[in-house]
Amino acid sequence: MDILDFVQGFIIGSSLIIAIGPQNLFVINQGLKKNYILIVVLICSLSDSLLIICGILLSNTILELNESIITIMKFIGGFWLIFYGIIKIKNSRSNSAQNLKYQKSTLGSVILTTLAITFANPHVYLDTVILLGSLSVNFNNKIMFGSGAIIASFVFFFTLGYFSNFLSRYMTSKKVWFYIDNCMGILMLFYGLFFIFIN
Repeated sequence: MDILDFVQGFIIGSSLIIAIGPQNLFVINQGLKKNYILIVVLICSLSDSLLIICGILLSNTILELNESIITIMKFIGGFWLIFYGIIKIKNSRSNSAQNLKYQKSTLGSVILTTLAITFANPHVYLDTVILLGSLSVNFNNKIMFGSGAIIASFVFFFTLGYFSNFLSRYMTSKKVWFYIDNCMGILMLFYGLFFIFIN
């Protein structure tokens, strides 16, 4: 049944996206800073939708994808995450609760960083394009399966972004932001090293 394909797409899409990875950490960070959160979650959701559609349309090709291409993607994404993590840790020393209210990033820089975090993240391709694309061949109605995964992406990113935005009212201490930025940076470094040396 078509509705079952939709439900399974929603469930599988949710299970893949719900893990705390670089993209989700970035959304949380922007939500806490009240920094163009609508733009951020829209870019993440629409990018996910585009990649899901690509994965489903290219599902047969994906099954024959060369292993070396995947390895190259992991290395490029891993080095980008390490670079971003170092910048995050460095910037944590200059952030303060007062500065966060008046020195937000520009719209252009937020858009570029969101796109970079999204498309330089190897897991976006491995999970959203390759895995979902490969799984889609098992369903009679790929459109319904993909629609379920796309809806899951929108629900997740909007919930994550605006819940973080809600919590920002309690994040007014300079020390709290010091720890948040350092934790974000360390996790980015971890993911970068993981993609390069382990995964």
